[in-house]
Amino acid sequence: MLTERAGHAKELAAQAQGYRTVIALGGDGVIHEVVNGLMAQEEAVRPALAVLPVGSGNDFAQTLGIDDFSGKDFGALLTCELQHQDIGRIRSWSPASGSGEAAAEYYDQTLSVGIDAAIGLGTTELRKKTGLAGAPLYTLSGLEQFGLRYRNYPMTVSFDGAPAERVRAIIMAIQLGPTYGSGYRICPEADPCDGMLDVCYACGPVPRAVALPMFLSAKDGHHTKLPPVRMRRCRHAELTFEEPDYPIQADGEPIVASRIEVDVLGGALHVWRPTR
Repeated sequence: MLTERAGHAKELAAQAQGYRTVIALGGDGVIHEVVNGLMAQEEAVRPALAVLPVGSGNDFAQTLGIDDFSGKDFGALLTCELQHQDIGRIRSWSPASGSGEAAAEYYDQTLSVGIDAAIGLGTTELRKKTGLAGAPLYTLSGLEQFGLRYRNYPMTVSFDGAPAERVRAIIMAIQLGPTYGSGYRICPEADPCDGMLDVCYACGPVPRAVALPMFLSAKDGHHTKLPPVRMRRCRHAELTFEEPDYPIQADGEPIVASRIEVDVLGGALHVWRPTR
């Protein structure tokens, strides 16, 4: 079935009851919607997910080991195997909601706050203007964000119930898979089947002249030992933002929030992946 509007893939996946598998033909945004629709179903009857990627980033597909982004290789699905894959759950409070009821959604690959989120969200307009896709698109968006828009994002963070810490984050990525931005290896050791969240955050103040090479080095995962960068693993994270308009993205889709809590749901979704 073809989607007709934003959110339609989520509705279709939620309604796909009685099926063994739902196939998502699209990019990371479509897959994000399908995952949220599937997670609306009870676990005992939830269909598995199969992916035919045709997006500009395709990070979820790359994590699965898929390297054909044409969307035409249906035959590849015949040589896949099922695996239990972790899903991230986001509970968010918007500036308008105060301490009221949280909005909830799920993600399958990446959640980020800060300049990395701004880079991902900025690719939509850049793609229309330039026709670029993949890593060149994200690199160009990154260079734009590191221009006049460069800044840090003060927030309070707590991992697995530890005492809260105030940081001036440049980037804050909470990953299930190792990459975002079409292959930037932000958390190189992340495994979407290990029941853990992998976190990479860089704390300022960091001069632009230091931050830009650090960002570019993440393409190959060479940033993890640099002084501003912190790496950790957790099952639960809480982030409270000091300003109401921070860029936040989950699998490339925007989130508006003044506070978020993130949990990992271990093995919550069956996913078809190429046989190793």
